[in-house]
Amino acid sequence: MATYKTNNTYKKLILLISIFLFGFLSLFTLNKVFTHLVDDLDKETKNLKAKITIGEYISYDILELRALFHELATTTTSQRSRDIVIHKIKKTINRVNDSLNILENGGTLKRFVALNIAGHLNTIKEVEYKINNKKDFSLEVIDIRPKLNEIVLMVNEVNDLLKKRANFKKKKDSIKFMKSARKVRRYYKSLPAYFTRLSENIGRLLYEGERELKTLSKKIDEDKKRYMQIKLYLIISIIIFVIILGYIIVKRVNKDSLELSHVNEDLEETLKKQEKQEKSIRAILDAQSNIIIVSDGVNMIDANLQLIKFFDKYKNFEEFKSENECICDFFETNIPNDEYIIKKSYDGLPWLEYILANPKKNFKVIMKKNGRKHHFLVQAVKTVLDDNTGESVVILTLNNITAEITSQIKLASLNENLGLIVANKTKELNELNENLEQKIIIETEKVRQKDKQMTQQARSASMGEMIGNIAHQWRQPLSAINTTASGMDIQIQLGLATEEDIVKSYKSIMGYVDFLTQTIEDFRGFLREDKEKVKFNIVDTINKTLSVTSASYKDYDITILNDTKDVKLPSFGMSSELSQVFLNILNNAKDALIAKEIKEKMVHIWSKQDEKYNIIYIHDNAGGIPNDIIEKIFDPYFTTKHQSQGTGIGLYMSKDIVEIHMDGKLSVENCTKSFKGEEYCGACFKIELPKV
Repeated sequence: MATYKTNNTYKKLILLISIFLFGFLSLFTLNKVFTHLVDDLDKETKNLKAKITIGEYISYDILELRALFHELATTTTSQRSRDIVIHKIKKTINRVNDSLNILENGGTLKRFVALNIAGHLNTIKEVEYKINNKKDFSLEVIDIRPKLNEIVLMVNEVNDLLKKRANFKKKKDSIKFMKSARKVRRYYKSLPAYFTRLSENIGRLLYEGERELKTLSKKIDEDKKRYMQIKLYLIISIIIFVIILGYIIVKRVNKDSLELSHVNEDLEETLKKQEKQEKSIRAILDAQSNIIIVSDGVNMIDANLQLIKFFDKYKNFEEFKSENECICDFFETNIPNDEYIIKKSYDGLPWLEYILANPKKNFKVIMKKNGRKHHFLVQAVKTVLDDNTGESVVILTLNNITAEITSQIKLASLNENLGLIVANKTKELNELNENLEQKIIIETEKVRQKDKQMTQQARSASMGEMIGNIAHQWRQPLSAINTTASGMDIQIQLGLATEEDIVKSYKSIMGYVDFLTQTIEDFRGFLREDKEKVKFNIVDTINKTLSVTSASYKDYDITILNDTKDVKLPSFGMSSELSQVFLNILNNAKDALIAKEIKEKMVHIWSKQDEKYNIIYIHDNAGGIPNDIIEKIFDPYFTTKHQSQGTGIGLYMSKDIVEIHMDGKLSVENCTKSFKGEEYCGACFKIELPKV
């Protein structure tokens, strides 16, 4: 209680000093603030005076312009003299423009002032003017600037009149010279009124500035007076506040001093009660079955009776403490795992601080008694005794868990035997996996060979289709050649052939031969294997495929509706492989139409595009694919044809080309469309290839 009262009195004294410091700082800050306010008012006055000074400069420049105009008309006779005066006029106009720019936008105006004083012949005077608002500008500025532009035009006009007058004088044309002189005089008679109006504008600018300065000066004087009154009131208020508050605190300090004398009497009684309480705590600690040690974080302070019972060679804690600095001196260094700690640093922390920093972990130690190892579970708790001083103690608890550890060791021994059994089974499983890997390699090679065989079969089937298509393509031209040659032979034998007939028959036969040659070239290009992927037009590939199949389609009266002739479908890949896909689908459509004996046989080809893909549709009217097999038609070796007609790998290889080689999609479904006014059903193959 006495300590509390003493601390409280000390705090009040500190508060009293702080109040006086606060009063001093408040007065200092208040003086600074009002000084700053007065300075701002003075700056405003200075800025307005700068505006008036700039107006005076403009007035001087206008007077100089008027004098220069008079000089231009009355004292200049040569062109060189006129150019000098005109240069002075333009220079003066530029000075006026600079002054007007400062009035409109703010800034510093530098002006040469000629002083007839030694050492000050070339004096530069600077006038700084600040504009707070772009809209705050004088109306006279708006009036003056256009007149400056008029002055420039007037200079040019006067110069032209003077040139003409000088030219007439040079030519000794007295009549024209007199007329020109009269024009100059009439022109100059109008100038005084013009410059008078301009001077009036400047006068209004100066009068406005002086009137504003007078008003502002009056307002500033009133504001200064008001500021000084406010400042005086605030200073008096702060002084009174500090005095009253200081008096209250001094009175409370005196009261606390009187109370301290009564507190000291109670202190002795409190100490007696604490002594009894400590004895009670000691009895509780000694009754615990765990070893409990109290430390300041570095040195041991106290311990319960269980410490002496475990280390029975010591009579009491004082004797134990005199011979040992730390309980950690007894920690065994030969530990079974990381859960146990020894006397060392962990992550840069001493072992005790490391335990405190990781309260959720379980830590263990090993200590020996009579040569036998004992296992302890270690826990540490830090308790703050005084929040003000930060004084704290660490309570270390060591719970003997030797019996539990012994049971765990026995259980681990049993688990070890079980581990051997598991290891043997694992070995057998590994051997089985090795054999399985070998089998997988063998089967993979078989699949690879099978795929190679399927590819070869597909190529052979394609070659068979090509030979059939070549036969169809060649049948009609060969028959025509044979007919033409036989007819010509008979005519020659009968003596009926003329030279013209022979030449005509020759040209006809050569035409058929060219057609056969072109057919061979088309089929060679069709069967050529591309070496690399390139950009190509899918429509060109469709047309090339149709040229190969056209003859066989004509033989069986199959109509091809090709709606892709006038479009472009750019893609990227191998054109010849895509031709193989189209050929497989078209051949399957032809076989289905022939097998089902459709009267109006038809295959429709059309296309469209979306954001990612070029889409080609190939639709026949053969009645469609049965629903029970439509999902199997892309499987290898699946075919509905006789073994002598199909291998079942054409569509499988087509799907592989589109989806694996060209990153596209190949699918089929049965759908119905109209043809020649009639509805028909058939298989519709959908080929989706990426756009480029």
